[in-house]
Amino acid sequence: MAVRIGLLVLLAGIVLFLSGAVCSAEEEYKAFDLGEVVVTATSTERSVEDISATVSVITREEIEASNATSVMDILAGLPGVFVKKQETFGRADINIRGIGQNGRRIMVLIDGRPVKVSLFGCTVTHSLPLDNVERIEVVRGPASVLYGTDALGGVINIITREAGEGFETDVTASYGTYDTRQYLLRHGGKSERVDYYVTADKKETDGHRPNGGYDGEDYTAKFGYCLTENVKAVLSGKYFDGKKEKPGAVSAPTPDDRQDYERAAVDLTFDGDFGRWDSSLKFYHNYGHHQFHGTDLWHHKDYTYGAMFKHSSRLWEDNELTMGIDYRLQEGKKLPPQPEGEYDKHEHAFYFLNEHTLGDDVILSMGMRYNEDSIYGGFWCPHGGLVCHLNEETSVRFAANKAFRSPQLNELYMFPPSHTDLDPEEVWNYEIGMDRKLTDWLSADIVLYRMEGDNLIETRDNPSPPPMKMFYNTGEFTFEGVELGLDFLLGGGFSGNFFYTYLDSGENSAGRPENKLDLALSCRRGKLAGYLTGQYVSGLYHSDNHQDKLSDYFVAGAKATYQVSSNLKAFLAVDNILDEDYEIEMDYPMPGTTFTGGITAAF
Repeated sequence: MAVRIGLLVLLAGIVLFLSGAVCSAEEEYKAFDLGEVVVTATSTERSVEDISATVSVITREEIEASNATSVMDILAGLPGVFVKKQETFGRADINIRGIGQNGRRIMVLIDGRPVKVSLFGCTVTHSLPLDNVERIEVVRGPASVLYGTDALGGVINIITREAGEGFETDVTASYGTYDTRQYLLRHGGKSERVDYYVTADKKETDGHRPNGGYDGEDYTAKFGYCLTENVKAVLSGKYFDGKKEKPGAVSAPTPDDRQDYERAAVDLTFDGDFGRWDSSLKFYHNYGHHQFHGTDLWHHKDYTYGAMFKHSSRLWEDNELTMGIDYRLQEGKKLPPQPEGEYDKHEHAFYFLNEHTLGDDVILSMGMRYNEDSIYGGFWCPHGGLVCHLNEETSVRFAANKAFRSPQLNELYMFPPSHTDLDPEEVWNYEIGMDRKLTDWLSADIVLYRMEGDNLIETRDNPSPPPMKMFYNTGEFTFEGVELGLDFLLGGGFSGNFFYTYLDSGENSAGRPENKLDLALSCRRGKLAGYLTGQYVSGLYHSDNHQDKLSDYFVAGAKATYQVSSNLKAFLAVDNILDEDYEIEMDYPMPGTTFTGGITAAF
């Protein structure tokens, strides 16, 4: 392991040398920006340093510099975030601070629209490529006051692109190891009152194991029209079709397994900005058709219909009040070869969040959500936060809040373990964080948190069978952790970050590493740009109670991009540079060293 880390240090040194990052005293350093504006944590535009929640932001520049092909790939390097995968393409299970369960306990949004599968409350993560992503905002920690059910571990909000003035088009084509082919077309335009952006994305691969192929297509469209000077309407749509072969575990291969996913969504949003107050009204519909073949037979269709209204007002300069109403109807059909069945449930909620500024140094926040579900009834969810700016370089933040997850249709009705007498899962979260600008080019962030969960829905022995197992509200847990981040921005086009995550998950150790270190370095010198990443994971177990330990691993990747001309660039990427033999899930070996090369043409 020391040799591998030494090699990464050597690679980093090469990047430093090429970038000219060892600058003379006369060189001018760019000031590090701590005032990045985000919307997800408070539902209105706020600077990161003024929010009591812990927020990570991935920018368009970081996405384009990396070799990530999906949202899950780019999120894997954030503090407090861990992504479990069995291969490069296909489903990935993400957790934030140890909470995830295939996205069931994390709220995943696209421009504020939930993307859940209605029957299971999960997220089809491989239906989230990066083809139209402008930025990704991640709230690390519970956030149910604003986002309701599922936001136990946090929130992932994928914010899509809008075209600039005029017209823009770019085409990307790449080829890599295992006959991996990727094609991407993007086009957008903007005039006085109209803007639009459309994409088409295609990915194919044979995979690194027998019966490990993948074939996916993703199409998106976004149209905006300014109805008045203050009101804009935006219509967005998305369609995904993916076919994933399943190789199975090495000890139990499944040569005939395949999973077919079809996902579609449309939403219409009206945004109004009137100076001291603004409002947003969104209507949305999600659709899915999933069919599994082989040993894991399954067939269903699912539907979600929803509406979201939000209003924010700043009647006083030092106070902002946000209120909202949400409605969601979940429906689905279980289709042959299983016994057929239809299921549905609906919920509505009211919430508010008030932020009050005392002078220039203290920001208080207080909020509450009431959620009414057609199955379990009502649930209250509070939030309280405090931000103190000690000086221009240092701020501290405190937060205490409660989050919940509603019982889903599969847990209530669909299979023999189902149980209609279930209460929402709940988590109390307590955290303290500090941001400090150490120099003009270096900033640090540290967070300590404790989460106490109750009413977790898990299968247990049924005292009166059949069935032998049933869902019960029995699980309890306490997670404690530390997240440390360093961001640096130097002269010579050199920047990067270093993150360390520690998680104490107690006996709930399955799929939750104790330690994770992430490093990302980027540089630009003339027409050449380089990007280097490394991740070290230790204390990862396949089972609870620290059973079935997986080997610690260190994986590094790199990407070089060369600007051939004003409208053409070429790139070469290498993943798992050191050819690490590792597993993220037991008995599912990950690929060795892989190469990808391609070109992007812009018009």
